[in-house]
Amino acid sequence: MQAQMWMGATLAALLTVYAGAAGAQTTEQATADPAATAQVPPQATPSQTAPQDEVVPEMVVTSREQFGKTSYAKLAEALKVLDRMENSSGHHLRMIFKVQLDKGKSGPLPIQLWAVYNGKEEAIEATPDGYFYIPYRADWEAADAKLVSNQAKGSLRATVMLEVLSDGKQPVAYSELRQGAKVLDQAIEEFVGPVMGFFVPSIDELDFSCEPDAHCRVHATLDTGEALETDDKGRPILEFGRKLDRRNPTLQLGATAEDGSPTRLYALPQFHVF
Repeated sequence: MQAQMWMGATLAALLTVYAGAAGAQTTEQATADPAATAQVPPQATPSQTAPQDEVVPEMVVTSREQFGKTSYAKLAEALKVLDRMENSSGHHLRMIFKVQLDKGKSGPLPIQLWAVYNGKEEAIEATPDGYFYIPYRADWEAADAKLVSNQAKGSLRATVMLEVLSDGKQPVAYSELRQGAKVLDQAIEEFVGPVMGFFVPSIDELDFSCEPDAHCRVHATLDTGEALETDDKGRPILEFGRKLDRRNPTLQLGATAEDGSPTRLYALPQFHVF
């Protein structure tokens, strides 16, 4: 009997990434030794303008170190595919990163990410749910921008996933979700390969979710009106396979909060290892 192992979404999406050493570092205060000062009185000069006992302010420098182990230029290969994806139902997907402090770790909040390139830096957009959207930028790719964080080395855990940009009315093609999963495969390989040093299997399932998980609901049906299967948490599952590959159905996808208003919808990659 073949043993089946599920790689869960946090490790499953796979990406445990570590920010480089960060946090506040301080320079020494340029103050004179009090004992020495008492023995050698300061010599006043006509050009002296500051008080003798003035303390030089402490300087605090925030170190921003690399987020993850790959370069933006490599990640850009995956981002470009999503950026250019076009089909009859339009473009509904973008890659995002759920970035959190690892268990038992602490650091400055909120967590922040920047792209640093050519002597400049730009903040990376965060969603209201605290997920980070890293866009495709040709200038970032050309300069091989560094993605940096305000957290200490080894303190971050990140999951790469898709955000589904759907109002619940316009259908989303199965082929677009399939292609989006392949893009995630490429991005995960770039991130996890150098870090973990092992082969990462291809994504064969997307689990749909919304935030906050306990106060929202995901709606997912095929164009036949058939509802998708759900996992033990009630989240709809889209399992890729040859039958759906041939049919290429459309899906009605959406998420609503408790009051019925639209909320954000996410697709978490899952893998089966046999």
